[in-house]
Amino acid sequence: MSKAVLISINPKWCEKIANGEKTIEIRKTRPHIILPVKVYIYETKGYERVGNDNLNFVIGGKGRGMVIGEFECHNIFTVYYDSDIRYGIDYPNEYAKAIMEKSNLTLWEMLDYFDGKDGYAWVISDLKIYDEPKELSQFEARKDCGGYFKWHKLTRPPQSWQFVEELE
Repeated sequence: MSKAVLISINPKWCEKIANGEKTIEIRKTRPHIILPVKVYIYETKGYERVGNDNLNFVIGGKGRGMVIGEFECHNIFTVYYDSDIRYGIDYPNEYAKAIMEKSNLTLWEMLDYFDGKDGYAWVISDLKIYDEPKELSQFEARKDCGGYFKWHKLTRPPQSWQFVEELE
């Protein structure tokens, strides 16, 4: 078994990662772990809200709901909301421009996502997309049990990310 992280990603972004358009994944949190770390990519089912303000409904997704690949994350950079994003509206700094380009997000999308808080740029390297996607049942997740950790078979994907081990 190898310690790693499982990250949930919308099908739209999985496609951009797979074809090399997106080399940075933006997140509100990060694992506190010694890098590099292996990151498994869980493609969500990708449900989408449609309708207007008075009537919203969800339509079926295009995603597989499976682990479609993995990458090595050697660096996770902090994206400072005030200095890199909010004050970059009129004059984005080179750092913010690079993050926008490599994450495939606009400045407005990052402003909206970070919602006034700092975030993190997970750098994607050594990407491997599987020929055959893997089921969640092939992984165990780490659960904090009041001071010690317990591993259990994974039955549902994380909201954002979580520590996992792949069952050999």
